[in-house]
Amino acid sequence: MAIVTALQFSPSSGAMICDEEYWYLRRRRSYFLDNLKQIVPEDIAEKLGIEAAYGGYGHPGFHEEVLDRSRKAIRSAFDSGPGTTDKNPTLSDLESIAMIVRRAIQETRRRRIDDMLKFLYGFTVDDLNRQQFSEDGKTYDIKQDAVLSEARKLVNYEKKNAMTEAIFKNKAVIIGFDPEHRFRSFHLNAENTVCSLVSGGFEAIGAGLYGAGVAFSQIMNHLTLDERRQGIGRVWGMIALFEATMKAYDHFHEVGGGLNIVYINGEGKKHKDRYFEFSDSPTRLAREMVYAKQHDFIDYETLYPLMEDVLFNGKPVADVEKTFLDSVTDLEATRRLLRGYKFSPYPQKSDPGKTTKTGSSSRKSGGKK
Repeated sequence: MAIVTALQFSPSSGAMICDEEYWYLRRRRSYFLDNLKQIVPEDIAEKLGIEAAYGGYGHPGFHEEVLDRSRKAIRSAFDSGPGTTDKNPTLSDLESIAMIVRRAIQETRRRRIDDMLKFLYGFTVDDLNRQQFSEDGKTYDIKQDAVLSEARKLVNYEKKNAMTEAIFKNKAVIIGFDPEHRFRSFHLNAENTVCSLVSGGFEAIGAGLYGAGVAFSQIMNHLTLDERRQGIGRVWGMIALFEATMKAYDHFHEVGGGLNIVYINGEGKKHKDRYFEFSDSPTRLAREMVYAKQHDFIDYETLYPLMEDVLFNGKPVADVEKTFLDSVTDLEATRRLLRGYKFSPYPQKSDPGKTTKTGSSSRKSGGKK
């Protein structure tokens, strides 16, 4: 069902990650979920200096409709504004974008509720409130108490089933930058249509959010107040974001597949210098390198320049991978680790004296499956 994690790196930059796994009716697994999207059209972002990315958790069709409504509303507000070079009060900052998305969530939720009631009973929410509906020029009263009670439970999400969860069980995170407030992020919830500012510097929604939240809190607790205000480097931030996301991978169901990443750097002068997307091979290699560091096959001093090269410097993935594999402490054990072999963090009982640091006895034997 996807994990979405977001982290602010500095007063003007941050990133968000979403995985690819999705389960149809909790039975059939797929690896093609794509719920990480740009909200503000490029030409508008270029004119206003506002960047925004949307990461959704829940039903893919719901988020696609929200994004479509949001982009159309942003386009309409921009075209009807005082001018393309003047400040438009409807599109003044990232919060105004988030509120447009919140309204799109409300409209999407209402349309889908109406469709559900039409399918089940032949009337809409307005008809339910009036207890009366019209069809073929005739008006009918809704008199059955059982029908009224059941319909209200569906509308209020008191009754939870596959139809209502596809409508109400949707959440989203928006990260972005605007010239006035710089980098910020917002949390949105379709169940209560809340749009709230993320004040802690990080956010996690979806399957595995508690694991990611624990990892984020451990990371943030190591920073002083001044360090949190001044910010962390983009490589430091990416490693922290990967580590939190991988915590969800390791311990929670319905999280997996590849990773999609959006990185926003408000210091850029143009849209192409502010909004970046990473996916496929670079993110796969970055994840593998962080995983190797978590098992002490590589140190942070070696990892930092490799992450910089693969994500930010545009260096060929094959070249970075070769440097990475040439730098690990045990090549065969690293290959086994990345193929899914398990590694014990404790010495083997039969040979306790050979272990000098965590897991080294396992490395000598190349791990065990």
